[in-house]
Amino acid sequence: MAHSIEILLDSDTESAVREQWARLESAGLPSAGRVRAGTNRPHCTIVAGSAIASAADAALAATAGRLPFSLRISGAVVFPAGRRFTLARAVVPSSELLSTHAALIRLVGDQVTDRAAHCLPGQWTPHVTLGRRLTATELAAALDLLTWETLVGRATDLRRWDGDTKTDVVVAGRDR
Repeated sequence: MAHSIEILLDSDTESAVREQWARLESAGLPSAGRVRAGTNRPHCTIVAGSAIASAADAALAATAGRLPFSLRISGAVVFPAGRRFTLARAVVPSSELLSTHAALIRLVGDQVTDRAAHCLPGQWTPHVTLGRRLTATELAAALDLLTWETLVGRATDLRRWDGDTKTDVVVAGRDR
C-alpha cells in the first residue's frame, strides 16, 4: 500500500475541494472523497513510496516551520493511467511550495522505500486529486460538471500517511 508525505490545506480550501468531491459523488462519478473513507483529506502529495519510516517525522517537524504559506489551486490537470484517468486540480508551484518540496525530499529521502519517481524534483506535478480511475466518458462529464475558478488558500500542515495501517501523523505549521 502507498505511503506519502502531504501538505494539508486550510479549512476553507479543504471545504471547497470537498464540495467538488461531493458533486462528483452525487453525479455517480469516481471521487477521491470515497478513497480512504474517514481519513482522506484534500492534500498535495510531496513524496510517496511503498513505505515511509516514522523517523521521517523529525523532518516533518523541522519543515513544518515553513508553513503556513499561500497556496493557489488552479484548473484541471489530467493524468492518464492506461485507459483510465486521474482528474486533479493543479497547484501553482510557488517558490515556497518548491522549496518545501526540495527540503522534504532532501530530509526524508533515506526514510522512503521505493520512492515514486513522479514525486522527484523536475518530475513532480503538484496537484490535489479529485477523482481516480475515470473512463474517458466519466472524465468528460466531470470536466463539464465542475467549476474551475482559482482557489487561493493556505498550506497549513504536513502529514505522513501510512497506507498499511490507514493512520496518519499530522504536524501543524507554525501558527497552529
